[in-house]
Amino acid sequence: MKPLHAIVTALLAGGAVGALAAWLVVVPVPWAVVIALPVTACTLLALLMLGVAAPIWQALPAPDDSLTVHQASALSSRLAEAARDQRRFQLRVQPRLGQLALTALRQRPGLGDLTTLTDQRAEQALGHELHTLLTDPEATLPAPPRLAELLRRLEEI
Repeated sequence: MKPLHAIVTALLAGGAVGALAAWLVVVPVPWAVVIALPVTACTLLALLMLGVAAPIWQALPAPDDSLTVHQASALSSRLAEAARDQRRFQLRVQPRLGQLALTALRQRPGLGDLTTLTDQRAEQALGHELHTLLTDPEATLPAPPRLAELLRRLEEI
């Protein structure tokens, strides 16, 4: 509430209490003023603090790096699990990388009609090693530096 409105409202509330005390209870006017002053002061403080104490119902923004850190740690743990477990690589990593590669290849001119990575044009665009990693059921996850290089090549497509 604006300060002027709060002052006017508090004076009206205090005046009403003082008038009621003087008229209904038949308190002398000086005592009615003494009774009305604390009511006026409390009303004024309450009205001025009303906006300050109102809760803000908004979630705090997430720190900029928290989502990235979580995703990076989840990805690194999944890749570490896939390096140890061939089946996990075939079920989790290989299909997702394959879908990513297929989407990237479809954006290239002349490859928009590509439906699978088994197409000869996909192997030519990806290179033999990356194509084998994405399509061969017996493929294993390469060492981290080599995987980073292959993923960098996939990003450049």
